[in-house]
Amino acid sequence: MGGHKVMDLEARWQADVLDARPDVVSILVGVNDMGWHTIVPGGYVIPPEGFAAGYDRLLAPLAEAGTELILIEPFLLSISGSVKARDTLVDAEVRKEWRADLDPKIQVVRELARRYGAHLLAADSMFAELAATTGPEYWAADGVHPTPAGHAALASAWLRLVA
Repeated sequence: MGGHKVMDLEARWQADVLDARPDVVSILVGVNDMGWHTIVPGGYVIPPEGFAAGYDRLLAPLAEAGTELILIEPFLLSISGSVKARDTLVDAEVRKEWRADLDPKIQVVRELARRYGAHLLAADSMFAELAATTGPEYWAADGVHPTPAGHAALASAWLRLVA
């Protein structure tokens, strides 16, 4: 669901995921856990430790049940100019703050993938490489939400990873 963070997933995880007893679960979370304090009144910094603990609570019961896990790194493309996020103008300085907040969370996802033997789709580095030839806006006009080309790149990478 748009705008949800790990803590929001936790609140509905049992009913939405665990009760279905899935064979495979693919998760892309983290970008909403980054920079939330900069665009939401009353928002706060979600530290990497809190992000890691919540994400671990999502994964542990799935791993225990033998569910195949595919973790997708959160990503942030370094677009030029400014874009509006809610009521906030997101410019290069805000994105710099977001990047500093996101990088440790990317490391958390990588570590959890190792710990749980999950497939890891390294989306942040994938998009950085793709953006080097086309420009980042082609993949995510606002740096966060994929364009159709960005969605296609994620889908292709996902299929290569699990096929």
